[in-house]
Amino acid sequence: MTPRAKKEALRLLRKFRETGSYSLFGDKSLKLENVKKQETFGVLIARTKENQERVIYAFSGSVEGKYLVKGYVPPCFSLNEFNKAVKINDKKIHELTKLIERGDVNLKDERARLSNETLRRIRGLYRFRKWDGKTIEGLEDGNITGVGECAGVKLINYALRRGWEIKGLAEFRLDGNLSSPCETRCSLILPKILGLDYIYADEDIAAVNKESGFLATPGRGDEKLDSVSYRFHTLFPSSPKECHIHRLDMDTSGVMLLAFNKESLSAVQRQFEERSVKKTYIGLLDGKIKENEGEIDIPIRLDINNRPYQIEDRVNGKRAVTRFKKIEERNFMKRDATLVEFYPLTGRTHQIRVHAALGLNAPIIGDRLYGKNENGERLYLHAKEIEFNHPRSGERMSISAPSPF
Repeated sequence: MTPRAKKEALRLLRKFRETGSYSLFGDKSLKLENVKKQETFGVLIARTKENQERVIYAFSGSVEGKYLVKGYVPPCFSLNEFNKAVKINDKKIHELTKLIERGDVNLKDERARLSNETLRRIRGLYRFRKWDGKTIEGLEDGNITGVGECAGVKLINYALRRGWEIKGLAEFRLDGNLSSPCETRCSLILPKILGLDYIYADEDIAAVNKESGFLATPGRGDEKLDSVSYRFHTLFPSSPKECHIHRLDMDTSGVMLLAFNKESLSAVQRQFEERSVKKTYIGLLDGKIKENEGEIDIPIRLDINNRPYQIEDRVNGKRAVTRFKKIEERNFMKRDATLVEFYPLTGRTHQIRVHAALGLNAPIIGDRLYGKNENGERLYLHAKEIEFNHPRSGERMSISAPSPF
């Protein structure tokens, strides 16, 4: 939620309350009193291809049974096709409902079957534009209703369909609470639309939860172009081309920071150089370790004959220091394992992976370089949390992504 979008959301909420209407154009027939207090509205700030700012609005689902209201963006499906899909079983469902209300409860299963059939038809009507211009057709089957109908999803879909750059998003309920896209429904579709799992964003920086096996930055060659920073810059072309504030290994998951502007990029990168950024990783180690906590101080360097492998070098290596704390011992795939938190004090390539293998004699499970990788399992290393000063406000902030293991 950016300050600009938040300001516009609060302005709109005040207008609603002053006029008693949720109309954007003074239509008093759209009465606010007829809308539930928990209903959600959204505001998106966008920049067009012609470099013009646009502010667009949406509501979640429908209001007073209406999916189309003047001034608000439409749903992510064709309303005509929606009505056709509903009509197929609608009459029969209503007949069954009347019979059930009269006591014929044996018809409940048949009504449920027809309702689910209608729902599957409707889910197939959704169309979402992705960050790369491609389209997601339909929704995957699931038990959660309302996926794809949130205000934020509608707004992002509308902007991407027009090739607009998204500059800010805010949602609010009529009870006055500001909110971000919901975790229950939006998290099922937004990462697919945006190409990344966003866990934080303001007007200066963003944070994503990078998945394991995905490049943080482009590699050499077109086949290695797709990456976190490439997708971010594609979606937000006014950001620096090298928008990544720091890197994560391809096989490591977790929090990764990106910048919307050069000033923020430089400001946070400077904190990395000054080592004022605190990072917490969590790793699942292959085997048991004796120490409950401690510090590993092993200098490392690149093995120039076996790139990207890093080796210990007490003479020419760069100093690398990692603190660690044992969390618990586990049984993993019929072998001993230890869950450990790591706190790197330096930022060398593959530092935690090398230190786990050499300093604790227990490589990270799934590490194809410093341990063993069985059956293509992922690297069990996750960037759990990062703490730094916000580049604009200077406020100390912490961003985290729950461990997937």
